[in-house]
Amino acid sequence: MKALLLKKVGSPYELSIDDILQPEPDFGEVRIKVAFSSINPVDYKFAKGGSSLTLPHILGIDTAGIIDAVGPGVSKWKVGDRVFSMNNLLRWGGFAEFVVVNENAVGQIPDNLSFEAAATIPCAGITAWQAIYRKAHLEAGQKIVINGAGGGVGGFSVQLAKQLGATVYAIASSEPERIMALGADYVINYKQEDVYTRIMDLTHGLGVDVVIDMISSSASSSLTSILRHNGHMVSVSGRVDINPVPAWTKAISFHEVALAFAYQHGDTSNLAEIVKGGEYLAKLMAENKINPMINKKITLEDLSDELRSAEAGRSQGKTVIKVSGCE
Repeated sequence: MKALLLKKVGSPYELSIDDILQPEPDFGEVRIKVAFSSINPVDYKFAKGGSSLTLPHILGIDTAGIIDAVGPGVSKWKVGDRVFSMNNLLRWGGFAEFVVVNENAVGQIPDNLSFEAAATIPCAGITAWQAIYRKAHLEAGQKIVINGAGGGVGGFSVQLAKQLGATVYAIASSEPERIMALGADYVINYKQEDVYTRIMDLTHGLGVDVVIDMISSSASSSLTSILRHNGHMVSVSGRVDINPVPAWTKAISFHEVALAFAYQHGDTSNLAEIVKGGEYLAKLMAENKINPMINKKITLEDLSDELRSAEAGRSQGKTVIKVSGCE
């Protein structure tokens, strides 16, 4: 099979396209012929810092395609099923023509949803779903700040929050019209405005109920100042290890989303929960209630350059990779 191999970890990392033997499914596993994958920050982060990876390695946490083989003991799936999966970061991933995954980490793609749209769901979409539904428990009428709204997780978060009936304050430095079209009520450019002042002005000094931060632990920490009493801080990229808020004051709850590490630190029920979120999003997407935000469609040959472009912050929304011609 053709695959984009990671041959050297670090800065710079080394990638090359090679032909290698396709993997075989073991007990409780299925093999997926990959139609599309998509780029996520975790891909280039592991290319730079994945010192625990056995090289060569195949990156790609997202997969959408067709099951073409099932291992012993598999009862949930059959050859020909249209599926998505969120792959194990420490095993070969979706930047290849075939990938083998645990049957419990596989979800069904609706018949009227394209593979390219489904490929945007696993990492970015389910992260947003878990942040909003399982961590913050966002409700209609509440106010939410989404920091990093221009990216995949941010864009899905904006859409899900708006569907729930929340007021959405998006923080992003570019493409405000696109983010407003996704459902944001306000877009705040942190390069041009003071975020704290703007949020407090818009909320009449009350602050917000929830912050979802896609940037860093320091960004999460600084944004606690805009949370109301009993507010929720959900960190996607770097958690707050030291609570910056004094005890017995605002009583803020801190959460982290570490979706992919369910493989290392969870169990089959955790994987099933991930699939539940993905299938919920796939249904909404098939009903045209969620935009997959595809900004670019590329091939494996383009992927090395696109990963570096994403790393440099030059990508908005989702970039999908056409791997094979599944129909």
